[in-house]
Order: sequence, then C-alpha cells, then structure tokens
Amino acid sequence: MVVLVVIAGCGSKEQSTATEHVMLQATTAAALTSTEDSSAELEAAVRAYSDAFLSGNSAAYEQLSQRCKDRMPRAGFLQVIAAAKDMYGPQEIVSLKVDQIAGDLGRVTTTYAKSELNQRSEPWVRENGAWRVDDC
Repeated sequence: MVVLVVIAGCGSKEQSTATEHVMLQATTAAALTSTEDSSAELEAAVRAYSDAFLSGNSAAYEQLSQRCKDRMPRAGFLQVIAAAKDMYGPQEIVSLKVDQIAGDLGRVTTTYAKSELNQRSEPWVRENGAWRVDDC
C-alpha cells in the first residue's frame, strides 16, 4: 500500500485523487466483508447456544464467556438448562438480528414463538476467536 501512495505522489492531482479513491474503496470493502463474516459467525454462535441451552445440553456451558463462567459454577448452570428444557423444550429462533458488532463485542436480538424467551440486545463477546454469550 505504501508503494501506491509513493506512486500517487509522483503523478498529477487527478491520478492522486483516483488512487486515493480506489484505496478507500478497497479498505471499505475489506471492512464490510470482515463485519459480514463476524455477523455470520455471531449468528451461528447464537443459534448453537440457543439449541444447546433449550435442549439441556451441557455444551451450552462452554459457550459462556469466561466472565459468566466465573459467576456461575457449572453445576448451577446445568440445573438452569435442565429447568429450561423441562419448561420450554427445544425452540426455534423466529428472528435473529445482529444489532451491533464493535471489535470483539456484539449485541443480538432474538425472538421466539414463546415471547418469554426473547432476548433484546443480548451481549456477546469474542474470546479466543469464538463468540461467547456474555449475559450473566
């Protein structure tokens, strides 16, 4: 990228502006692709967590952020998901919207057929490359 800037400095003003415009487009496209990839990864993590949680699957505990794990011991969490399984059973997400992603932080709104399960702007955090629920 430095080479482009040096070359642009040697040309006319029109060439410099055109080169800057192309560089800006490339940077914007890369940022959009990164955000789209992050959104897709976050959406997949939300769906996996929801499935595990409402099915009483202990794998849901591994999808908690470290902060949440520190606040809730595994045994207590397993009691919570067992109760959720008994009360609701598996439920499909009706709608899911990634409200925001800023670096390693995200917020997601999900709706279900049973409105008491709905989550509004639920916090998520990316830890060690994986999205984890941070609502504890």
